Amino acid sequence: INVSAGVVTYKGQEVRNSLTDRMLEMLDEGGDLEPMSKFLSRLMSNPSMRAVNELYGFLEKGALPITPDGHFLAYKAVRANYHDIHSGKFDNSVGQVVQMPRNAVDDDKDRTCSYGLHFCSVDYLKHFASRDGHVMILKIDPADVVSIPSDYNDTKGRCAKYEVVGEFHD
Repeated sequence: INVSAGVVTYKGQEVRNSLTDRMLEMLDEGGDLEPMSKFLSRLMSNPSMRAVNELYGFLEKGALPITPDGHFLAYKAVRANYHDIHSGKFDNSVGQVVQMPRNAVDDDKDRTCSYGLHFCSVDYLKHFASRDGHVMILKIDPADVVSIPSDYNDTKGRCAKYEVVGEFHD
């Protein structure tokens, strides 16, 4: 990643999107670009152009943080036994790494309820979380994001892998 004269490049190629716009703003404000640079590097290893272009806008809209190592945090509602709501097959206890083949995750953003490992912003939880379940905090590599469905005002996403790092109590 190189930032020079108002241009962000990755491996010598200019990158222009909402993420690089924010990076340039942060640079002007004297902010630390290291987490954002690591995030951009991870994001650029994502094979989906759509995911590369849409993910950062989703994070900004949902006020989801980028971690120092370039991943991001999101949420997931689960059952009382910490298993996923839809299939009941995936254990989402703290410390678990949940994954599935990338080609088994629906990459069509217009199919709003479909296959994949789901994550969301806080705003989506009011539509999906239940009183007898839990809300987990996920750490997700931007390279593993497949789609940001267009329903529910862009507050949820699908990925192929995440790590459960905590439980949200609020």
